[in-house]
Amino acid sequence: MAKPSSSKKVQRAAQAAAASRGHRERRERGFPLVLGLVMILGVTMVMFARASRAPAIAPFTDDHWHAAYGIYDCNRFIDPLLSQSDPDGIHSHQDGVIHIHPWNSSSTGADARLQVFFEAMGIRVSDDEISGPGIGVLEAGSDCNGEPTVIRVARWALPEGVADDEEMSLQELQEQVSELMELTEEYVDDFDNVRLLEDGEAFTIARIPADADIPQPPIDRLESSIASSAGNRLSSGPTATN
Repeated sequence: MAKPSSSKKVQRAAQAAAASRGHRERRERGFPLVLGLVMILGVTMVMFARASRAPAIAPFTDDHWHAAYGIYDCNRFIDPLLSQSDPDGIHSHQDGVIHIHPWNSSSTGADARLQVFFEAMGIRVSDDEISGPGIGVLEAGSDCNGEPTVIRVARWALPEGVADDEEMSLQELQEQVSELMELTEEYVDDFDNVRLLEDGEAFTIARIPADADIPQPPIDRLESSIASSAGNRLSSGPTATN
């Protein structure tokens, strides 16, 4: 016959084993619940990220924008260039205007950059040189009226709302475009990645002394750009949706 103390030990051992099994069973049942919650949370976060994603940015493939441009060397503008190819729909017709009507997604939105234009024109623009057909090689550091030169790119744009002002005729806008254009940015490097942001912009790609002012593209190119865009623009800027 077992002693009372032995019986108590057996009972305690049985109770401990039962408690251990219960804890293990609760843990095993709880694991799938935790895993399910993690999966639900993950799906929710993905859906939220998609919903809060920034809207598509222009230009789109349905757009037809124009931007005047000029290549300026020391004290003169080089004659307008003709595109060597046009794989992506950003090119020029030897009129001093960048025609921006992307054929495909590789040149729309944030990918609509000066690099696409440079490649279509067969030119190279870096902080070392401007080079290509009709240009030759314009090296930074070379002399301009006794001063060493640098490569710079400047952007101009019309003030917001001017191009859509119904009280201003196309002729009036053309006549005043040079005075209305505002210098918005100057770039000293990484020119390939300069974005094409809106219809009616203007760019000057220049080799000039470091302290010289970059001029606007010639007035006839500004006027041509404005005239070319009349009635063609669909979206107005980088935050437009399609």
